[in-house]
Amino acid sequence: MLLPVCIIDDFLGPEVSARMREFVIGHEAEFEPSAQYHYGGSRSLEGFRKSLSFRGDPEPVLEPFAAGLKEVAGRLRAETGCESFGLELSDFDLTAYRDGHRLKRHIDTHTGPKRALSASDRVLSLVYYLMAEPRRFSGGDLVMHGLVGDERQTITPQHDRLVAFPSLAPHEVETIHLPGDDFATARFSLVCWLCRPRADNPAAA
Repeated sequence: MLLPVCIIDDFLGPEVSARMREFVIGHEAEFEPSAQYHYGGSRSLEGFRKSLSFRGDPEPVLEPFAAGLKEVAGRLRAETGCESFGLELSDFDLTAYRDGHRLKRHIDTHTGPKRALSASDRVLSLVYYLMAEPRRFSGGDLVMHGLVGDERQTITPQHDRLVAFPSLAPHEVETIHLPGDDFATARFSLVCWLCRPRADNPAAA
């Protein structure tokens, strides 16, 4: 069974999305190899994730993104079936996928010891794409998997596209093929999680 996915094209419009993309390209030096942690624990898994993550000040990207979210909050709730989450962006990752990069199948909901370290649960996962047009890479599709069985849904990355889905939905990013491996033509995505506080966690007190 596949969980529902909400896809919104032209999410922020050509002017805002172009400014955000220019910001990302202009800060190449602040992208570093992404951490590799399994969703069910804190141990590093070699080969689980290969990408670059932004380590600078994300405010120029997060501010317009957060403003856009408020405009579509009702649609996100209606189309994903997720109701109880806040709109505060306290958890995010601005990522660049270059040639050979990928992210193996996983869920975004924290489980096990890692969940105990957080005062909230991830409810809704958001993926927003920023990339050159026309697209210069192949691969890099977001693949949604069913909770059971072999059912899957393939979502193509597209500039200014927002994808939202329940955080417990299994998913992966297929391997990127980028001739020349030019940073400016990489697969850029802003990934955020909207969360629900947990009253049973001492950290929430």
